[in-house]
Amino acid sequence: MKQFLIAALLLVPMALAHAADRTRPNVLIMVADDLGYGDVSCLSHGAVKTPNLDRLAKSGIKFTAGYVTAPLCAPSRAGFFTGLYQQRFGFLDNEGAIPTNLPLLPGVLRNAGYHTGLMGKWHSEGPAPHERQCFDETLCSARPGPFLDYFDPKLSRNGKIETHHGYISDVLAEEAEDFIERNKTKRFSLTVTFNAPHIAKVVKPFHLIRKEYDDALAEGKTFDVPKIPTARHGEAQKHSAQFPGDTARADTVATITALDDAVGRILDKLHQTGLAKNTIVFFFADNGAHPENRSENGTLRDYKWSHFEGGIRVPFLAAYPGVFPAGLEYTKPVSTLDIFPTVASLTGTTPPSNLDGVNLTPFLNGEKNGSPHETLFFNTTKHGAIRQGQWKLVLAPNGPSALFDLEKDTEEKHNLASFEPARVKSLEETWQTWRAKMPTPPLKSK
Repeated sequence: MKQFLIAALLLVPMALAHAADRTRPNVLIMVADDLGYGDVSCLSHGAVKTPNLDRLAKSGIKFTAGYVTAPLCAPSRAGFFTGLYQQRFGFLDNEGAIPTNLPLLPGVLRNAGYHTGLMGKWHSEGPAPHERQCFDETLCSARPGPFLDYFDPKLSRNGKIETHHGYISDVLAEEAEDFIERNKTKRFSLTVTFNAPHIAKVVKPFHLIRKEYDDALAEGKTFDVPKIPTARHGEAQKHSAQFPGDTARADTVATITALDDAVGRILDKLHQTGLAKNTIVFFFADNGAHPENRSENGTLRDYKWSHFEGGIRVPFLAAYPGVFPAGLEYTKPVSTLDIFPTVASLTGTTPPSNLDGVNLTPFLNGEKNGSPHETLFFNTTKHGAIRQGQWKLVLAPNGPSALFDLEKDTEEKHNLASFEPARVKSLEETWQTWRAKMPTPPLKSK
């Protein structure tokens, strides 16, 4: 009997330790580049099949109104990493830098004892990732910018340039698998910033491609966008019958398929190591699709660079077994700003007090019934938008604002500005008040 009591008492600390582990989950965040809302099958039910993203959604949350903070890569990523509207530090377009005095989510986790890693595209001027005291391991762009090589990429491992033989999405998947395996007994945070399905390089100004694409679409014609191939060798041919006369779209779908394969490999590694039940996973695209790379936004209006829904409403998924309800379709507006405070709360770490995001957990598990955000703001150098409840106002530099009721019109086909002048004025004033607090001159709307 005495031996039994001793054995039982010895088990108590182990049980408590296991319970404590639940408050210290691992963190995995994956970011796609220019992936459109219409390119994920669980969101669009379209021609592209993404079984691994679909199973992530099935195991967790599918945000159908998930927003980024900007309709282009660099400022969008800056908003996610800092949990702040990037306008607060003057980062409006693709040229900008995250200030070194701002805490990044991985840095907060590192200070709390997490082993942190960053792999993939880095798009911010200033110190390289390995110099920011946020990451224990980095394998990133050799220099900051919009492009990574798809084939045999040169990557900087903790500041040292290496050539990796193979296809970029496969390389990142393999490196992520290795990171998880090596750190499976630690608390870790891993951010994988894919470059797929972004273009490999500019072959023609994007606004000209857009015009030619839109003109062809209006005439009911297929326009085969000029584009350097980004898919694995020979993979685009598998989709050629699906997209006759559109080799660019076939190539992009093959690129997205490879991205989905990479996500699947990383998720599989979590399961193989027994870490899936205690890992928070987020996946999102950094902005909407664009004809330039032949990704698609489904029924959403417009593209990357635009503040219509096609530029800022993106594929956005999350999973945390036992905490986030499995299979939930969450329809209220959320933002990638919310990842920072949500992860901080779930990991028991202390975030900066001035974050613009919201801890989503009580909204997802039913503790709170309202909307996480009363208002979401958007602004690049020349354009802006505001979403407040069901209402969305798109501001332009040289014309009147456009008003949409997103509960009835997610496609933004019906401009209600002339029917709701008081609402337009109120939303414009709210946006201007917010923008006036930022360090650069606010956009003047008519």
